[in-house]
Amino acid sequence: MRFVWFVVCVLGPCVSTAGQTEEQVDVLRDPWGVPHVFAPTEEAGFFGLGYATAEDRRLQMELVRRKGAGRLAEVFGPEWVQSDRESRIAGYPAWSREALAKLPAEMHSWLAAYAAGVNAWTSAHGEAVACRFQPLGVEPEPWTPADCLLAARAALSLGSPFSDHSVSQYHRFQELVAQGGEAAAEQHLHMAVEEAAAIVSETDMAQDAAAYQRLKNRPRMGGFRLQGTPTDGPKMSHAWAVGGARSQTGKPLLESDPQLPLSTPPFFYEFHLSAGPIDARGLGIPGCPGLFIGFNRHIAWGASALGTGSHAVFLEKLTADGQSYLFAGQAEPFTRRLERIRVKDGADVVQEVLGTRHGVVFNSLSQTTRPGEAHVLYDPQTIDCGTTVRAMLAFLTASNWTEFRAAMEHYYDPGLHIVYADDQNNIGYQTLVHRPLTVRTPRMAQEGWTGQQEITGRIPLDELPHMLNPAQGFISHANNMPVGTWYPFDLGLGTGGNGHTGRSWRLQQLLTGTHLYGVEDFEASVHRDAVNPLLTALLPIAIKVADEDQVEDATVQRLIHAVRGWDLRAETRTDYPAVAALSNVLTPYRGSGLNDLYGAGMGGVTNLARRLSADFARDGATPRGDRERAYLKRWLQASAQGTPGRGRATGATDDWTARMRQGAPEATGRTITIPYQSMIPLQLPKIDPALDIVSPPLTCLDAGTIWSQPGNVYTHIVDLAEIDNSRAMIAPGNCEDAASLLRTAGIELWVQGRTRPAPLSRDKVEQLRCSTTRLEVQAYDGPPAPPMWTVDQPGPGAQLVAAIPAVVAAPDTVPARPRPAAAQKPDDPQLEAAFRVILRASGTSNEEVDAQLAKARKYVEGKPELIQQLRGAAVLGIYLIEESAAG
Repeated sequence: MRFVWFVVCVLGPCVSTAGQTEEQVDVLRDPWGVPHVFAPTEEAGFFGLGYATAEDRRLQMELVRRKGAGRLAEVFGPEWVQSDRESRIAGYPAWSREALAKLPAEMHSWLAAYAAGVNAWTSAHGEAVACRFQPLGVEPEPWTPADCLLAARAALSLGSPFSDHSVSQYHRFQELVAQGGEAAAEQHLHMAVEEAAAIVSETDMAQDAAAYQRLKNRPRMGGFRLQGTPTDGPKMSHAWAVGGARSQTGKPLLESDPQLPLSTPPFFYEFHLSAGPIDARGLGIPGCPGLFIGFNRHIAWGASALGTGSHAVFLEKLTADGQSYLFAGQAEPFTRRLERIRVKDGADVVQEVLGTRHGVVFNSLSQTTRPGEAHVLYDPQTIDCGTTVRAMLAFLTASNWTEFRAAMEHYYDPGLHIVYADDQNNIGYQTLVHRPLTVRTPRMAQEGWTGQQEITGRIPLDELPHMLNPAQGFISHANNMPVGTWYPFDLGLGTGGNGHTGRSWRLQQLLTGTHLYGVEDFEASVHRDAVNPLLTALLPIAIKVADEDQVEDATVQRLIHAVRGWDLRAETRTDYPAVAALSNVLTPYRGSGLNDLYGAGMGGVTNLARRLSADFARDGATPRGDRERAYLKRWLQASAQGTPGRGRATGATDDWTARMRQGAPEATGRTITIPYQSMIPLQLPKIDPALDIVSPPLTCLDAGTIWSQPGNVYTHIVDLAEIDNSRAMIAPGNCEDAASLLRTAGIELWVQGRTRPAPLSRDKVEQLRCSTTRLEVQAYDGPPAPPMWTVDQPGPGAQLVAAIPAVVAAPDTVPARPRPAAAQKPDDPQLEAAFRVILRASGTSNEEVDAQLAKARKYVEGKPELIQQLRGAAVLGIYLIEESAAG
C-alpha cells in the first residue's frame, strides 16, 4: 500500500507484522545507467526492477500506457484522437485485463510486485515526478499489473495493426481472375525468389524429420507467389552467432543488434535482474519486466524483424440495409460497444466499435472501403487473451533449447528471426510468430462471407523454419528470407522480400571461412563493418555501363568523376564524399520491371547485385539486358541529383557537391537529431524539443551497412564460455531524466562503435563502480489487494494496494486476527492527523495524500521517537485495511 511503501523505502528498515517478511533488495546502477537488481526472491526482485524502471522511465511509461489505452487525446488534444481510436477499436484496454487473468499465478505475482515497485518510486519522489510530468499537465496514475501487458502491446505493435493493403491485394487478384482465371492470375503475380538466400535450407529443416514430413504433407497456401512491396517499417536487424568450432574459446559467441531509429530515452530499456532462480539481462519494454532480447547464465538470444505478424484481415459482405453481415448465406448481427475518448480542449468523441465472428471492423480507419463491404481485423492475441509478455517472462529462466522453445510457444507479435546460443555448445535459429493458418496467403484478405476461408489454427512452432547446429558453423540474419519456396506456408514478403538484404549478404561474406572469433573480433571486425555490399558490387558495373552507353548527363559525369578513384574499401570512403549519395539503391529499382527476374524490394536489388557482380568479377562483363542497364543508369542519375538515401536519418547531410566544394571529409556535419520521448517508431507526442539531442559527427550513416550508426540503439555480445566476459551498449543512454548525466552515458561508446562490460556476477558488477540503492521491502502474504486503476475508469481506493500481493483465491470469509502489538496510533497530534488523511485515501485526492506524506517525512526527520510512532502507525494501517478488506 502506498503509505507502507513510503515508510519502507524512505525511513529505513521495515516493520514486521503477521503475514509479512522483510526482504532486502539492492539496486546497483553502473556508470552507464544500467540497473542491476539483486534480491533473494523473484517478487522482491521484480519490485526492485519496477522501482528502478520508474526512476529511469516513468514519463515514457506513461506515454506508452496512454498509447495502448487510447488516452493520448485527453492530454495532448484533438490531433491524437485518431491514435486513440485505433487502440480503442483494437480493444487493447479490455484485452490487457483479460490476458492478465489468464497468466500463471507466479507471473501474475511478478507483475504485481513490479507495479508496486513502480508506484513506490512514484510516491516517494513527488518532486522528480512533477518536474518530468509538468509538460503534460497531469499526474501519473498508479501502475497496475495489467499496465505491464498494455505497455508491451503498445510498444511491440510497432505502429498501427490496421492496414488496407491485404484488401487491395484481394481486389487486384480478383480482377486478374476475372480476366483470365485463377492460374493465370497467380502467374501474373509471380516474382523471382533467390532460394540460396534462405536462412533455413530444406536440408537444415529435414534434420527435424517429424516436422519436415508434416510440412511435406501439408496443402500449399493459395496465392503463395503474390507480389507486393516489402514493408518499409522498422527493420530491427541484425544478429549472428558462431558455434564453438568457430570461436577462440570453443564455446559459442552471439551478437544482437536490433536496429531501430534512436530516440531519447531509447525504445528499449536495458536491465539486469538477479532474483531467486532468475539471473538475466538484456532489453525489455519500459513498463514491462520481461526480456525481448537478452541472455542469462546458460543461453543467449538475438532478434531481427521478420516483416510480418499474427494478424489477418477478413473482407465481409454487408446485408442490403448495412446493419448485418453475411456468413454462409445467413445474416449475422454485429456485436457493438461504445468507446468514449476524452479530448483536451475539445468535445468527447464516442467511437462505436462493431465486431463480427472474425474480429473488429475498421472501416472508420480505412481509406479504400467499397460500398457493401467491411474490413475486419483478425487478431489472435486479443481473441485468445494471450500475451507475448508470457514468453518474455519465461525467457528469463530458460536454460536450454528445449526450454527456450517452450517459452516461444506463447509468443505472438511482432514476427522475428531468432538466433540462439547456449553453454552446451549449441547454436540455433527459429522463425517466431503466431501465424494464422489460412486457405490463402494472409497477405490477401480472406473472404468472410463464404465460410470456406476460415482460420483453422496457427502454424505450429515446430513447423516454422528452425534449425540447430548447422553444418556451416554459424547462423546469421538481417531480415532476409527465412525459408525457400518448398515451404508450404506463406510467411509474408518480409523486410528482405524474396531473398537477401545487403546486410545479410555482408554477414555471410564476413562469417564464411575458417577464422576463429573472439569478443573483440565481433566488435571490431563485424559489428563495426561499414561496407555497403550493394554499393560496392554495383558501382564499378554502373560506371562501366555509363561509359559503354556514353551517358552525357553532366551531373552523372560529375558524380562518376568524383568516385572513380575509390578503391571500394570502407577505410577510404571518407576521402570520397560523393559516395554517400549512392546509398539509395532501392528507389530506382522500383518500377524498373525487374521483379520477375530478380524479385521485389531489397531482396530483388540484392539478388541483382549478387548475380551481376559474379559475372563482372569473372570476366568484366556488364549486363546485356536493357532493363538491368537502364536501372544502373537511373541509379547514377538519381544519386547525382541528390535523391535521399533509403533509411538516411533525419537531418543527415546529403549534399555531396557542397562537401566536395568545401574539401571536407564525409564525416563533417554528418549529425542526427535524437528526439526526446517520441519513441520511434511509435511516434509518440513531442514533449519538449529543447531536450532533443544532436549527435556528435558520425562516420557511418549508410543504412545498408552492418554498423549503420543511426539505427545502432543497442548491442550485446555474449560469450557463452565466460558469461561475465559479455559486452553491451545502449544509445544514447538508459534514462530520461534531463538533469542526469546518465541520459547520454552511451553516446561515446555508440559513436565509436564500442561496447562496455555486461557481467552477471555481483562481484563483477560491483567492480564497475556502481551506486547502490537499498530497499527493505515487505512481502505481503495476505488476501489479494483491492482492484487498482484500470484504463477504463479509475476505481476508488486505487492507491491502497498491498505491497507485493500474492495471487491466491481469497476465501469467502477471512477469520479475524488479533491486532499486532506493534500496531499503535501515533500519540503525536500532527502524525495522527496525517495518518487519518492517508487512511481515508479512497476518498482523498492524490495531491492531498502526497502533501501529507511529504509533510510527515520532513516532520520526523532526525527524531527517532517520532519515526517509531510512524512505524507503529504503518503496522496499524496494514491491520485496519486487511480487516476492512475481509469485511
